[in-house]
Amino acid sequence: MRHVKTDMKRWSPSCRSVPSSPVTGAGPARTGSVRACALAPGGQFWPHVVARDALNSQCEAKVLPSPYRLRTSADFAEVISRGVRVGRPTVIVHAQRSQDLTRVGFVVSRAVGGAVVRNRVKRRLRALSRPLVMADATQRYHVVVRALPAAATQPGRVAEDLTTAWGLATTKAGQS
Repeated sequence: MRHVKTDMKRWSPSCRSVPSSPVTGAGPARTGSVRACALAPGGQFWPHVVARDALNSQCEAKVLPSPYRLRTSADFAEVISRGVRVGRPTVIVHAQRSQDLTRVGFVVSRAVGGAVVRNRVKRRLRALSRPLVMADATQRYHVVVRALPAAATQPGRVAEDLTTAWGLATTKAGQS
């Protein structure tokens, strides 16, 4: 649910000094990356969780768009079984030539870490793969990136490993 700022003069981007909700009694709400307040119908402020895209449209430019993501298990299985494989210490990249858009999927197993760690690794991989996907529209591949446990413990190395493995895998897939 999106909340719209109805009165720009009374809208406050900071929730630190606002009173709690008259309805729920809840104090300032925090999400992972957004903190916002909305004007209550009675004229008071109280915190709400607001969609990231509603507050910061710049985030859209940094996220890998949905059409460029592999979604079904059949797509993953086909790329892994029929595609080429290139391994590095932090990631393994599988690639297969495709007729449609370049699409990428991510596999991060429990061996990498707990849920928080796995999601952090996935977000990093998505951010690092966006320029690789968007770089060359003429080359079309389906790519699966599998994170290894070292991806969580050596985050500085992931970018180099992903770029190298991606380039080698797509080159091999293009030759076969």
